[in-house]
Amino acid sequence: MLVRTGLLSAVSVLLAVSAFAQSTTGDVSVTADYLPNRSHTAELRTRVFAETVIDPTPKLVFTLSGFAEGLLARRGVDLFPVPRRAHVEDAIVRVQDATVEFKGDRIAVLAGFGRVIWGRLDEIQPTDVVNPVDVARFFFEGRSEARLPVGFLRARAFFSEKASLEVVYVPVFRRGRFDQLGEETSPFNLAIGSSTLPGDVACLPIGCPTVLPVSVERHEPPTSFGSAQGGARFNATTGRVDWSVSTYRGFESFGLGRFAPLFPTASLAVVELVNPRFTMIGGDFETVRGQWGIRGEVAAFVEDSFQSLRVAVVEGKSLEAGLGVDRRAGGYRLSGTVLLHRESSDAPIQTGSGTESGRTDVSLILSGDRSFARDRYQTRMFGVVNPSEGSAFLRGISTARLRDNVALEASAGWFIGDGRDAIGRFAESDFAYVRVKYFFQATRESDPGR
Repeated sequence: MLVRTGLLSAVSVLLAVSAFAQSTTGDVSVTADYLPNRSHTAELRTRVFAETVIDPTPKLVFTLSGFAEGLLARRGVDLFPVPRRAHVEDAIVRVQDATVEFKGDRIAVLAGFGRVIWGRLDEIQPTDVVNPVDVARFFFEGRSEARLPVGFLRARAFFSEKASLEVVYVPVFRRGRFDQLGEETSPFNLAIGSSTLPGDVACLPIGCPTVLPVSVERHEPPTSFGSAQGGARFNATTGRVDWSVSTYRGFESFGLGRFAPLFPTASLAVVELVNPRFTMIGGDFETVRGQWGIRGEVAAFVEDSFQSLRVAVVEGKSLEAGLGVDRRAGGYRLSGTVLLHRESSDAPIQTGSGTESGRTDVSLILSGDRSFARDRYQTRMFGVVNPSEGSAFLRGISTARLRDNVALEASAGWFIGDGRDAIGRFAESDFAYVRVKYFFQATRESDPGR
């Protein structure tokens, strides 16, 4: 009932908004997914998405989009002292984009609620730090769909056709989500752990006391001028190379855990989830040599924070750098990226095997796309391998256009190994899904009397 009511309300809102536009595009999808290693979790997700662009003048553009999504699931829930299975229903209505843009000859201003994309590498972009992500949607649909919108103001100054400066201001913090639907029980939620308490109680990937139940208290940055986030990016073209340098100061989108100074009782451990500041300085480039596209990106986090298994937050620095190539030949597109991750902490960090003050990982990211029958059928393989941690993630996707506006998609993801890197933390989260998607376009006739 909750799912049905939420979806009907959201559809009404989306249709009301789109009535003011000349054309509205969108899609309706139904997804059935299964995670065998998460207590045989089975889910049914339904989603309605609509978007419209209104341009009353050549210099003024309004973009409005939103979605309604519902969930019916049978999930395994790790509750203390005995795991159990739970029936989960949830429904949400969300604005995806609500922006207004003014385009001048030398300056452009974009304001509202939306997404700001930085970086050039495929899927994993070190400098893409403005928007938090939805982890479940990242694994199911990729980074472009996983970005969560934030309220922002962006101003761009164009010095010439080959040089511009972009400034971004984000006044209100928004945290990342493991899943926007039923996050407490989501199989992608690293915060699920042993507890006797409902709601936001967790262990996160921080390790938990083996005796005491744990209660988590969120301490997110307040809405104030001192808690704003922001940065700048200079873009230029030199010869055949597009490049940029950037800097950004913000908050970690996923909370890090630390024990509260004093437990309220002897039978309850309280963990505070905090979102420390970070400062990023980055750069990227892109060029073409013959049939090859070459991309590079680096992000130095000169102020960063890490999680210790002693349930403490340790400050330090980190570096992420990647170099990628891609080539398209006929119906094929192949790409590969080498990604370096280096971190060093100001104090030793407790790990599962001892303590360390730094670590270095080198990951290899490969993907291949193939189109058949005039793009009616498409397949894609994507893989991330981290040899030092012994972890990997492999995903295959196949899409068939049943009609011009109907697509059938099937995908499977396989996690290998159990490491400390981002992929290794999701060990045993293997999944498979089937999705049917219907695309629509609604056009309103212009009123000749207006």
